[in-house]
Amino acid sequence: MKRTTDEAITPAAYRAFQEAYDFFNAELFGGSLPHVLVTLQRHAKARAYFSPERFTGRTDDAAAHELAMNPDSFNGRSDELILSTLAHEMAHVWQQSHGTPRGVRIMIGNGPRR
Repeated sequence: MKRTTDEAITPAAYRAFQEAYDFFNAELFGGSLPHVLVTLQRHAKARAYFSPERFTGRTDDAAAHELAMNPDSFNGRSDELILSTLAHEMAHVWQQSHGTPRGVRIMIGNGPRR
């Protein structure tokens, strides 16, 4: 992620992940994924996680999924590997929206990390 010295890190970081989400949604998922709230969250032993309908509206019944990326896992990993984690979590968004919900476990590469 490149930013200018005049640009604050928070909007630059979140914009980069939003742009990546939008790109992968269009290119890999045919634009079929809903909007999610991408967050940066530290979660022990996880590079990222997906949490369905984690955020609800204050004044309406709307809910948004959370896709959280763990910044502690970025150190020593290339942009390509970090973005592959994002795409992996997006597969869980697709699964929630179009496939088998998370309550019915289909484990594909989500075992313990070494």
